[in-house]
Amino acid sequence: MREQGKFSFKFKAVWLVVAALTLLATASGAVEADGKWHHEFTEDGIAVSMMTEEGRSLPAFRGTATVDAGLFEVLAMLDDAKRATEWMANCMENRVLKQINEFDRLIYNRTDAPWPVSDRDVVISAVVTADPDKREVMIKFTSVTNQGPGPVDGVVRMPRLRGYYKLQALDEKHTKVTYQIDADSGGSLPDWLITRATRRLPVDTIAGMRTQLKKTAGNYEAFVRRYDPSKGGKIPEQFAKAGPAAPQQP
Repeated sequence: MREQGKFSFKFKAVWLVVAALTLLATASGAVEADGKWHHEFTEDGIAVSMMTEEGRSLPAFRGTATVDAGLFEVLAMLDDAKRATEWMANCMENRVLKQINEFDRLIYNRTDAPWPVSDRDVVISAVVTADPDKREVMIKFTSVTNQGPGPVDGVVRMPRLRGYYKLQALDEKHTKVTYQIDADSGGSLPDWLITRATRRLPVDTIAGMRTQLKKTAGNYEAFVRRYDPSKGGKIPEQFAKAGPAAPQQP
């Protein structure tokens, strides 16, 4: 079933690329750069917004929605990096290169792109901070160029990928998730086409999270007991305060 679904996705993706190229003259690729967030659309309860910045051809996108799981269940699922291929859109590889501490790590990620587009890969630094008073956890990630494996033949290394997952506890069984992504996939694809694809990422990512949370319900009880204060756990002090932001690349 997984292979059939992947083939279906690739077929649709190729058709969309061909159709988009055919309709280039009428495509809405350029947007006014004003540095403000604008609501784009809402799908399955996932609200997607876009922001453009002066001097940047590619916008950033943000998705916000509620998921049916406690904050620490969501955090545990995100912390389980090796299983990201099960829910992250078109992710064919996601592995930890270096475990910095309990939560922070250096990760290699590769995206399976539809033919004839080349796969994309990236090395990211992920940093976690928490605010117990607000019942929030922030996972910031950004691409790094001076760490991890070198370029892979036939794969385009993404020049920029940064964003975050923000988790806000609503109650014991519901969490507000905000996913923000600012990406440049690199290569020879036109900016307007990258924008059209990237605007789907918040929806596909949060929808994937919802599905995975149902699949893994009850699998992370040890993690939840260890860190959830309401269950006798404790967030390590180094994360329960304003820690360093993920390193930015020029």
